[in-house]
Amino acid sequence: MAGSLWQLAHWEPRLLPVRVIEIDGELHDHSSRLLQQTISARLVGGLLSADLRDLKVAAEDLAWVRAASVQRIWPDRLRVFVEEHRPLARWNSDGLVTLDGIVFRPGTGTVPAGLPLLEGDDQRALEVVQRYLQWRDDLMLIGHLIQTLSVDPRGAWRVDLVTGIELHLGTDEIEQRLARFIASATQLEAAGQPLVVDLRYSNGFAVKWAAGADQGVRAVSDRSVRSEKRG
Repeated sequence: MAGSLWQLAHWEPRLLPVRVIEIDGELHDHSSRLLQQTISARLVGGLLSADLRDLKVAAEDLAWVRAASVQRIWPDRLRVFVEEHRPLARWNSDGLVTLDGIVFRPGTGTVPAGLPLLEGDDQRALEVVQRYLQWRDDLMLIGHLIQTLSVDPRGAWRVDLVTGIELHLGTDEIEQRLARFIASATQLEAAGQPLVVDLRYSNGFAVKWAAGADQGVRAVSDRSVRSEKRG
């Protein structure tokens, strides 16, 4: 029996070689090529003796791959079906994050262009994503797009808009503070070009204006307004 098993292991890759590795699923070109290389390098044995579990693990170890399955297709091929992570935004300086708050780091040269930037500790990724989705929709109603959303180690939130405005929300009552900006945005923009809106006040906010902005108009938020020209 031992001799028969040895002969099978010796001859099976020659009699039933894997000639084709078929990659299936919605993949971008970089992932498809890397997956082909990875499976080819990891493959040991022929069609019957190939370790499908090991090949599945090898595929799922790739940064872009969320899930993979491998099956034998008679007479000479393996089919690898892959589901990729779909990035919602860039994450910090070197990663991407999905709609589910999953952070992955695919390496340089493979980050899609045009994505917003989210920043924070990896453990807070889902929270940051959820706030981004909510605030993105709220700000779009007044014609603003989020370029960067970040939370620092102290829990202070900042939003950078595509128009160049920075919103400082602090650590408390951040929903109310963002709502205060949204309610006053039209008046602020009528006054000039705000650069920084500091909303860390109980009933108002401070504004840093672009040089040459008309300071004759003052926005109103709740009962008090602070408007500062800081350079």
